Amino acid sequence: MTSPEGPGAALPPSPVPETALSPALPRPERAALPLMVAAGLALAAHGLTAGDALGVGVNVQVWVALFLGTVLWALRRSGRVPTREAGTLLGLGLAFAATFAVWRVPLSFALLNGVALLLCLTLGAASLRHPGTRVAGVWTLVGTAFTGGLRFVYGGPALLERFPWARVRPARGSTVGRWGVGLLLTVPVLLVFGGLLAGADAGFGTLIGRLLDWDLGGVWETVLRLVFWAAFAGGLVYPALMALRPTVFPAGEPSGLPRLGLVEVGLPLAALGALFVVFLGTQLPYLLSGTGLPGDFTFSEYVRRGFGELMAVAFLTLGLLLGAHAITREEVRAGAAYRLLNLAVLAPLALVVLSAANRWRLYTLAYGLSEIRVLGAAFLVWVVLALGWFAVTLWRGRLRHFAYPALLLGLGTLLVTTALNPGALIARVNVHRSVAGVTNDLRRTPQGADVGGLLSLGADAVPVVVANQDTLTRECGPTEACLNDRSTLLRRLREEYGEVRDLRLWNASDARARRLVGESR
Repeated sequence: MTSPEGPGAALPPSPVPETALSPALPRPERAALPLMVAAGLALAAHGLTAGDALGVGVNVQVWVALFLGTVLWALRRSGRVPTREAGTLLGLGLAFAATFAVWRVPLSFALLNGVALLLCLTLGAASLRHPGTRVAGVWTLVGTAFTGGLRFVYGGPALLERFPWARVRPARGSTVGRWGVGLLLTVPVLLVFGGLLAGADAGFGTLIGRLLDWDLGGVWETVLRLVFWAAFAGGLVYPALMALRPTVFPAGEPSGLPRLGLVEVGLPLAALGALFVVFLGTQLPYLLSGTGLPGDFTFSEYVRRGFGELMAVAFLTLGLLLGAHAITREEVRAGAAYRLLNLAVLAPLALVVLSAANRWRLYTLAYGLSEIRVLGAAFLVWVVLALGWFAVTLWRGRLRHFAYPALLLGLGTLLVTTALNPGALIARVNVHRSVAGVTNDLRRTPQGADVGGLLSLGADAVPVVVANQDTLTRECGPTEACLNDRSTLLRRLREEYGEVRDLRLWNASDARARRLVGESR
């Protein structure tokens, strides 16, 4: 199978502008090493997940380390040096892999970390031999991620196509070649005629059935897993060692976009800035009051729903400004009037984001922390950082430097949030509110901590639950059915953390939780 990427000129040795970000390399010579690397990584992945180890733990970190080590070794063996951008992205990928061995975060964080890990590996592999990611635009980064998804489909077959099969083909007339051809022709003959004879005579059919009575269920499962891991490994090894370009999208901004002037772009931007100012005028009394709510709104409508909508406004505004920049003529972009128009949108937007932060604060004062609130805070931090970086690059006339640092800021924010151990953080805050009987203007009665909700946070919440089990549980009468008594809590903990898991799924938080549960009485 031939890769969909065409041949072209040689790779420049140093970072290049975005217009030359997708240099087409000469088609590489046929080589056995990339396919062997992918096959080895597929076997390693199967070994790390086979049987009862189909989960995440230290096995993720081990496989990512194997991938980085073998790919970098193969790259240096060919005389190439990995780019700095690839080193950064692959290093972040290794850090995200480590989170699966250190923390047992709630499911939403685990899914986001998995997506971030895959994104780091995909972009890092694509930029390993291709410099220029540092100045890549949003269009190019999206194209690289999209191409990475395609390569999980055609990467493995492309490695097979580039394998030097002529070197391993037996010489014409050799004994090995003759026996191999003979065996290949023998199999279909036996299958066809054996099937017909088995249908003609029941005794012969029984004999053949006994000979072929094999339990192939486990074999087929193993084959399917190996095929999956081979496609996964091939989808990363191919762009890292053999791909002609990082993305199949054309270099630079999308072609065919209309080019507009200051008036066409300025009117919607000015209108949006004015809309933000009017909105802020309605919100100012509640921002100044501290904990006041509009009279016509319930707490849920104003805070929970409002926070999500304001975050959507901030994110969409960032996308709108990037889109407006893409369709504006070059000479208009360079003018001070265009930059001031963008800042006229960004300045009130900053206060809109402040209103969203205030709503998040009110919500946590009333109800404590949860997974979605911690994720909301992390997203808020990234939006603030991204908008600030956008303003800096826009004012300096270097907006092509926006996308890659903004991506790193997002990955870094997620990594730092994970390092804060959200499961333990949520448990500590909510248990403290329950034990201390926290009340405020938004909560007249103390909030009780839900034992079931705490246990759903994962192993990182177990130390907090065990340390406060006397206050989180109660004694139930002989005829009373309750779910938060001490015996029920200990039973649930022992069911979840009583048995030792497969070492390939080892996790530091799980190990600590099992030790504490084993010591609890």
